[in-house]
Amino acid sequence: MEIEYTETTDLIEQEGNAIASASGVEGLAIFAAPADSLDPSVEPFLQTLDIPVFGGIFPELIFRGEKKETGAVICGLATEPNVTTVPDLSTAEQEYASHLDPDLPVEGYDTGFVFVDAYATGVEQFVESLFRTYSVELNYIGGGAGTLEMEQKPCLFTNDGVLEDSAVVAAVESPMEIGVKHGWQEVAGPFRVTDSDGPTVHTLDGNPAFSVYKETVNKHSSTRVTEESFFEVAKGYPFGIARIDGEQIVRDPFEVTDNDGLNCFGDVPEGEFVHILEGQPESLIQAAKQAKDDTGAEMGNPEGLFFFDCISRVLYLEENFEHELEGVRTDETPLVGALTIGEIANDGSGHLDYYNKTAVVGAVDNV
Repeated sequence: MEIEYTETTDLIEQEGNAIASASGVEGLAIFAAPADSLDPSVEPFLQTLDIPVFGGIFPELIFRGEKKETGAVICGLATEPNVTTVPDLSTAEQEYASHLDPDLPVEGYDTGFVFVDAYATGVEQFVESLFRTYSVELNYIGGGAGTLEMEQKPCLFTNDGVLEDSAVVAAVESPMEIGVKHGWQEVAGPFRVTDSDGPTVHTLDGNPAFSVYKETVNKHSSTRVTEESFFEVAKGYPFGIARIDGEQIVRDPFEVTDNDGLNCFGDVPEGEFVHILEGQPESLIQAAKQAKDDTGAEMGNPEGLFFFDCISRVLYLEENFEHELEGVRTDETPLVGALTIGEIANDGSGHLDYYNKTAVVGAVDNV
């Protein structure tokens, strides 16, 4: 795997063409940071490439174990990816599976890189459809693309250009070992979700969700929860949805609705039980290291490590995020990836999920 970093996005075409023309490169993965506007040459460059390309625009990037706020990471792959685009992710009753080739595992593909427009409304329905199609015959790793401006824009890269309201699945033949950990701990609950609509939680245990959340978090936080302080406090107190024999699904509440509900990144289904979680920097840092250790990277010296970590962990950890990177880096293996808006992964054997505030590490050879 050939890896390069450009300090500005206007060099994507130049560096991308150089890597694409290198001997043995069969595909490109490109992770770009937001810019006021991507250079106009990016879309025609993607459309005229004669090898498959996938990737997207993410809040921040990871290149050789360092966090980057600008530019692009370009990976030249030695195995040709099979890239599928699923359009119209926000269209009600979309038949996502009709766009997926069910024979990919039979044809020798082992791993799917999965990226979605984080502001599409059908992300979880698509993820469920993806798992119904391939089950555990594929491993999955990826996350949500977009910017922190909370606005849907074109954010996904394929040979068709820069897309929005879509999902991209890039299947490769290389097996990948995947670790998934978050490090958040339960401090209250469980609370039953008695009324919700997708990512909006209206009531918990029959009471307005914001009232329950505020009363609970005020017992633990030194900063009082108000509508004005909500985002700042809530980044340290997410929800957790329990999973049998698996990592909890973390959901990030980010906004109070007009009727005292809570908007979250990702669906919170009615009838589920949720806990309110709290994190300490040490527990989050240790969880990321454990995700790396679960891949066997320290023992196996893989060719590459892919790291997709939630941008909200960066916002919470601030300067301590460097310690999280230290826990995932190895001396022998390049670490690349992106800071995403939600993470998509299985743990190598279990159910595929869409996470928030979670560290996902993949170790791979011959990619």
